[in-house]
Amino acid sequence: MTYRVAMAISGAVSLGSYEAGCVYELLNAFKEHNANPQNTPIEIDVLTGASAGGMTAAMIAQKLLYDKDALDGEESNVGYKAWVKSVDIDGLLMAFEGDNAKTSLLSNGFIKDIANKLILNRYAATPAPQERDPHTASAEFIRLGLAMSNLNGVDYNVQVFSYGTESLAQDTFTQTRHQDRFTEVLGWHSDTFSHWENITTASRACGAFPLAFSPIRMTRQWQHDDYKARDAVKFEENEFCFVDGGTFNNYPLGMAVDLAKMNDTENTDYKRRFYFYISPTKRESTANPTFNSDTSNLLEIAAQLGTSIFTQSGFQEWLIQAKNNALIIRLDEQAITLRDEFYLLSQESIAAEQAIITPLILQTFSGNNGDESYENAFARLAEQYAEDVKDKPLSPDAFKLWIDNIAVLEKSAELGLKDLKTIYTISADEDRLVGDLLQSFLGFFDEKFRHYDYQRGRLNAMHVINGILSGENTSEKGVKQLIPGEHLPLNISARDTSTLDAYFANSTLNKISVKDVDKPTRDRVFKRVKSRYYLIAKDSGLGWIIRTALWNFVVKQKVRKALYL
Repeated sequence: MTYRVAMAISGAVSLGSYEAGCVYELLNAFKEHNANPQNTPIEIDVLTGASAGGMTAAMIAQKLLYDKDALDGEESNVGYKAWVKSVDIDGLLMAFEGDNAKTSLLSNGFIKDIANKLILNRYAATPAPQERDPHTASAEFIRLGLAMSNLNGVDYNVQVFSYGTESLAQDTFTQTRHQDRFTEVLGWHSDTFSHWENITTASRACGAFPLAFSPIRMTRQWQHDDYKARDAVKFEENEFCFVDGGTFNNYPLGMAVDLAKMNDTENTDYKRRFYFYISPTKRESTANPTFNSDTSNLLEIAAQLGTSIFTQSGFQEWLIQAKNNALIIRLDEQAITLRDEFYLLSQESIAAEQAIITPLILQTFSGNNGDESYENAFARLAEQYAEDVKDKPLSPDAFKLWIDNIAVLEKSAELGLKDLKTIYTISADEDRLVGDLLQSFLGFFDEKFRHYDYQRGRLNAMHVINGILSGENTSEKGVKQLIPGEHLPLNISARDTSTLDAYFANSTLNKISVKDVDKPTRDRVFKRVKSRYYLIAKDSGLGWIIRTALWNFVVKQKVRKALYL
């Protein structure tokens, strides 16, 4: 038996450095735990990501499966190399082969070059890649999921009845979906250049932040489970244009749950399943109760509408999952109460109670097309709750009565096959990070900013680990935890945070603003924005007078203000 971990990593732009620090500490903890043969192993079998998180997920998946040493070293692991040492503003402003200046401000080729060095370099040697050396926390197979935004869209049909000129006729309701995904099952069989070239392309598409980077074209096939198995309308092999997955799904926890379900096939698998959700920013309210259309102009209304659409597109299952967890916990509490009552019942009373519940069973489970049958629900619940009667064993009749009552309660609450989920969330307070300024791009301006955020990720991950070790169910400052059930049974030493505590106590980087970046760097960014603006405006057909007026009276002021120039 093993404990299974699904890791979901959100979009972050330059705060990929924060996420890299979180991942480093979690992998260190799992490695220490698995080094003790007395411990039940912990394995990562699901990795999902959006935007920067998707690029990180792809790198980590490869290293877990084939190259464990690449995950070691506080400042030499692949996450640190990628997000602290490699990605900087100078490289992003360089011209690379294949860049399209008409569709992006920054260099796609630079990101491709980094991905080639950190992922595809494994296959540079001939005739075969290096020997596989998996991490102790790697499952034999890892499900990788990357959030994508498909500019072309894919159709999904629903058959409906439509009123025609003569009568009702069968018709089709079509909905085009732009929220897309790329999933693969990775293992020994996928250790090839062609396989990882495709994954590298998908990870770059996942992180192609709109306007900053050009869309990425990628060929997809309808037969893939991402389409056919999800009832997409059949299409011929097609080259779609993809942009940042965070546009529609910046919080890929739901995808992690979906992929984990494919591995958790036994009724009691949920008891050994744990989720880690990594995001540098907390999920906080974006509601605007002061907005008043009567006192707003057209541009302000349009801006608020744009914010509403973007926010709604990112609405995730967090509240739904929290509600499900609360209902499941309540169901478990009621189940224990019923167990204690049925334990004391006489055989006559059990028979009388069964006569009452049987008609309810028939009514509750009748007419539910496609839903779980009573027989299957009974077998599943009997297995799931078997542990709860070991200390207080029930007679066979009392046990059946007990499970029947649980089945009715569960069905009435529409919980069905939903399981309790233990989710650890590692986020940071807004004033604790450097790179969250300038729409989370500021980290690219200086390596010391990215190093700072990386160390913050390490510290916050340590807080979560120590919270797990101490059995806490409360949140520590800067670390949000949703822990409805039992903790992951880590058996390691507590993390020593003293060095990082001293580092942050003596640093003032989190107090800086954009104006603290050296002026030559800000000037270079300004010149890039200006040159790309004129190129794109001209290519879009705007006349010289219009594009010059827009620049001088609108765009220039906003850019200079953002860069403190």
